[in-house]
Amino acid sequence: MNLTMPLATWLGGSGAPGEAAGFGPIPATDAQALAALAGARPGSRWCITLTGQDGGALAHGCARIHPGGTSPGSSRPGDAGRVPGWVLTVSIRALAYQTCSHERESSSYRPSPGLGHLITVRQRRCSFPGCRHPAIRCDQEHTVPFGNGGRTCECNLAPLCRRHHRAKQAQGWHLDQPEPGVMSWTLPHGRRYRTGPQPYPGDGRGP
Repeated sequence: MNLTMPLATWLGGSGAPGEAAGFGPIPATDAQALAALAGARPGSRWCITLTGQDGGALAHGCARIHPGGTSPGSSRPGDAGRVPGWVLTVSIRALAYQTCSHERESSSYRPSPGLGHLITVRQRRCSFPGCRHPAIRCDQEHTVPFGNGGRTCECNLAPLCRRHHRAKQAQGWHLDQPEPGVMSWTLPHGRRYRTGPQPYPGDGRGP
């Protein structure tokens, strides 16, 4: 289960909906209940994504609940973030933005689990214009092929569903990534389309 919700919703201070990957938006109460169930399972991973005013991911970090610790699952939904004695420590690191330092680059074809996770955090769906296929079910595609010197890095990876992965490799199609997460598609008829990371849901309070 991959569950996303505004922090205010998780803490019980907002009624903004959450989102379950592959399912879509869900009511705040359902999102809180699912979070409580996940919190009751040792080893569940909890992640925090900091977003900009446009809702795009800027920084991210994760932590796990270990066996024997008090978790949000020990309380009723809505009180998940206020369980006495429960502490979650998360180290937040900035995602590559506009330029890339290649600090998380992998020397192999397959990205490391951490790098692959960041790509799906940055781009929540397939990178083709209008495609809503969840990133966690997509291929981690090299924009410049690895065999042609393309990096396994934030600046050269993007989620593509299998259909658009194959389309990208077809004759007459071309894909560029001028900035990390910003995709420029050129289709056989010559038109160009530009896509960027999809925004995260907010709590309705504005920036």
